[in-house]
Amino acid sequence: MAGTERSIFGLLIVAMFFWGSNFNAASALAGIVPPLTAGAERFLIAALIFLILRLYHGRAESRLEGWMPMKLVALGILGVFGFNFAFFTGLQSTSALNGALIMATSPLVTTLLASVVLGGRLGIQHWLGACLGFMGVALVITGKSDTRLQFAEGDLYMIVACLCWSLYSVLCKRYAPTVPPLQLSRWNICAGAISLSLAAVLFEHPETLIPQLVPQTHLILLYMGACGSVLAYIFWLKGIQALGPGRAALFFNLVPVFTLLVGMVLGEPPQPLQLIGMVGVITGVMLGNGVFRQFGWRAV
Repeated sequence: MAGTERSIFGLLIVAMFFWGSNFNAASALAGIVPPLTAGAERFLIAALIFLILRLYHGRAESRLEGWMPMKLVALGILGVFGFNFAFFTGLQSTSALNGALIMATSPLVTTLLASVVLGGRLGIQHWLGACLGFMGVALVITGKSDTRLQFAEGDLYMIVACLCWSLYSVLCKRYAPTVPPLQLSRWNICAGAISLSLAAVLFEHPETLIPQLVPQTHLILLYMGACGSVLAYIFWLKGIQALGPGRAALFFNLVPVFTLLVGMVLGEPPQPLQLIGMVGVITGVMLGNGVFRQFGWRAV
């Protein structure tokens, strides 16, 4: 393996660690910071960093014509506001591992939505992968204990978060295919940060809550904003540019693994059915994305 490729692999692994540990970080804030306030602080930090990077680099960017600015704002409200409200709300009442495993199906959900919104035919491996992945999710959300089946409200919110993120990914392809990724990301994150902040002020009154929070809480949100929303995205873009989206997408399977490992370090061992569900989700995503075909295996 060439040195450059090893470094790209390293950046992608670090990005997946940031995204995986984001679930543990958000879970640690459950019951301490309301969802809108947590999302607002996280993305105000990310927006500030992206704006500083824009001023520092000063590179020419695409001129946004016509309705494109409004489209980018709408995409930001869906992908940042919608996703993060459901994400932080969900982790108030479900585990970090459950959230990560549900979100791990986003490549499959994105593929299914893309076939509807963008057109295209799905093969049998897509459907088999989707069925296997969703069966894994069913085990995850109903098998938190060995004695009875459970369904937490937080799991439903995480499903909504997954749908928001997947639909956002598809609509970016449809409505903003020519906007450079970093410019698209900055617009989306700034729009999401503003909408989250306005909603937090209207419904959660963070001005009375934030002064009461301990410094560790702000450090967690700083980590999520700087690492999970800025560095991880930049590393992900580098991976796509170097390896292509197909090979880079394989690293998504590491997200729930890192969530599991961080949870174990923090004293949160998984349930047996969660581990079985993880295998189902990861295998389903790999099958649905054609990974096994690279090794000569076909479903038909």
